Amino acid sequence: MHRGTPSQSESDAPRRKARRIPRACDFCHRRSIRCRVSSTDPTKCQNCADFGEPCTNNRPVKKRGVRPLAERAGDSAVTLTAIVPGGTEQHISQAWKAPAIAPQALVMNLVEVYFEVVYPIFPFFHRPTILRQVSHGEYQTNRPLFAVTMAICALSSARARDGAIFSGRWDLSSLKDPPSESFFTAAESAIQKGGAANTDFNDMRACALLSITAIQYGQPRTMHYYLGLYYTFVEIDGLHDEGNWPKGIGISIYTLDVYTSIVWARVVRSREAQSNVVYPTALDDTEISDAGYSQSSAISPMSPLQSPVESARCWLYGWNFTTDLYRILEHVLDQFRRRRSEHRLSTPIDAIFGATSVPSSAVLDSILTAYKNLPSRFKETPPAISNEDHRLNFQTANIAATIQLVRMMLFAAEDATVEQRCRVASELLQAFSDVPVVYLRAISSPLLHHLAGIGSILGSVFEHGLPESAYQQIRTVLLSLVRLLADLEVGLYCTAGASSRIRTLVERIDECIRNQQQLAVTAGQTGEAYSAESQYAAATTVPSSYVDGSSPLFLLPPEILDDWSWAFDFAQNGD
Repeated sequence: MHRGTPSQSESDAPRRKARRIPRACDFCHRRSIRCRVSSTDPTKCQNCADFGEPCTNNRPVKKRGVRPLAERAGDSAVTLTAIVPGGTEQHISQAWKAPAIAPQALVMNLVEVYFEVVYPIFPFFHRPTILRQVSHGEYQTNRPLFAVTMAICALSSARARDGAIFSGRWDLSSLKDPPSESFFTAAESAIQKGGAANTDFNDMRACALLSITAIQYGQPRTMHYYLGLYYTFVEIDGLHDEGNWPKGIGISIYTLDVYTSIVWARVVRSREAQSNVVYPTALDDTEISDAGYSQSSAISPMSPLQSPVESARCWLYGWNFTTDLYRILEHVLDQFRRRRSEHRLSTPIDAIFGATSVPSSAVLDSILTAYKNLPSRFKETPPAISNEDHRLNFQTANIAATIQLVRMMLFAAEDATVEQRCRVASELLQAFSDVPVVYLRAISSPLLHHLAGIGSILGSVFEHGLPESAYQQIRTVLLSLVRLLADLEVGLYCTAGASSRIRTLVERIDECIRNQQQLAVTAGQTGEAYSAESQYAAATTVPSSYVDGSSPLFLLPPEILDDWSWAFDFAQNGD
């Protein structure tokens, strides 16, 4: 049978042998990744071309071939010592390698975004150190560093998606893929769990960052899980005494702990009386090297020993002032729960230690006096021309928000009048309105939960009925809140529609009051007696402070009261 033969051109054409790089370049060798020739530049490998790295081969060349017998005998001795009694050989595990999540250039950009919009509130890192580690790709072979790097990327990506970036130096479309959730999952899988013998500090930082990211997602259960895991690491190693580890993360998570206990009605895990925590030194990262720094630890900004001239030079002074406010908040929260009988049962122990508390007016006076003594730079937000200016402006915004949070907690425990509650809420909104919206957006979702506190202040006054004149004051505050939320929630992942929900709630209340007014008019025309109390049997006695005698009393139906909390739930997509 005749078989076809190759054509002359096919048989004569030499086969092209695939080129193989006999020795990986320095860049690929350090990362234990495959080194292959670039398709566009034969003088470089593909990895060096992708990351813009110089493609070098400067490391020493190891000897090849059969080694002398003495060396091989030495190796055999080492191998024998690696055999444990019982005949079981212990094999050295392979080096850990990071999964491919995103290009190194994107990771580097997201770390830079962290220092732009997250670091001024949560300064967990020494900037030169983490930037050097990420730029060298060290996270690709270091599991704890990979976990914390992915956690940074998850938070930065979520903030970028929610419109928190204000500098204009980033192409936002380039930061979207992969999404924040991909980085979050990668960080989760890399965190060491199960009570390992040695806790790596980067695992702790990763847990802290994931808890903040969960707030951004609107997932409070996930937030509590990773905040709890962080404090589990603290308990295992006794890190409530942070004499030998960085101060920034310890105080940052303390403030986050107090904040979450207020917003989600949980306990405070880290009591200041049980922690040996000092304030971070007010130095810029450029003044700190691997060898340390010479200046001693900072003192409380409320201390009379603090120099206002020195304090105005560094943004960390304002950050430390916010820490003081959270320390006060911890005690205000205790006071709040002691006063509210539904929060706690009285026991004989109270009689032993007493249950005295400082008047709210005295607490507020102390705070306002300390605020008055702050350098003026922490009370204003001038146009920023440098990173330091931006960080100072962040402190101005955070201080204003935290002071208002303290005021809300002080009033929430008291039987304040409608006028007092509306005044506090209005002043809170005014304080936020005085801060450029770019910084409010940069602080992002956590700040919105401050605003949700307005619902707690005003919501309870509806339970017993209100005169229309009092409702009009509340209505004015609610519409101001709607306008502020409309500016802040643009693009926010977890709070979309918050302003429209509150606006719809106001419209429903307006309609309810109009209906009750119409019923009252109709009853008057027919000579029948009408009272709002008769419409809703759930009504109870009305505090005299709510009634001004100049307008009729109105009650809201139960379905509107139930929807009040829903309208102020800014984690609608939460778990």
